[in-house]
Amino acid sequence: MSARMQVSLSEDRRMATLVFLDGSGVEGSIAFTLEQLGELIASLGTVRSAMVENVPPPPIEGAPVVPVFRTNWAVQPEALSEGSLIAFQHPAYGPVGLALAPEDARRVAQALTRHQAMMHSGRGDTGLPS
Repeated sequence: MSARMQVSLSEDRRMATLVFLDGSGVEGSIAFTLEQLGELIASLGTVRSAMVENVPPPPIEGAPVVPVFRTNWAVQPEALSEGSLIAFQHPAYGPVGLALAPEDARRVAQALTRHQAMMHSGRGDTGLPS
C-alpha cells in the first residue's frame, strides 16, 4: 500500500507542497515554508522514534544509505555515556547526532585510522569491524 500523497518543490525552491492523491481518504494540499517543513520533519521523527522505541534496530548491512557530503559537523564529549557524540547537519533532517559509548568510539577511531592507511596504500578493503 502506498502513502497516496506527493510532495513537490516550487520553481523558486522556497515552498514545498504536500498533495493528497486519489484514494488517500483526504482531499487537498498543504504548502510549507522551509522552516515549517523542518518542524514537520522533526515532529514526524519524534513520533517515528517513539513508534520504534521497543523494536530492535534492523541490521545496517546491505541497507541503502544516502551519504551526506556537504555539511558542518562536530565531535564532542557525551556526558551521559562518557563517550563521544558525532553531530552533523543533515540536509534532509537537520541536526542529528550519534552517541558512541567509549568502546564504540575507540572502535570507530581504529576503523577510520585503518581505512585511511588502506586508502593511502591503495588497498580496497575497508577494514571495518563487523
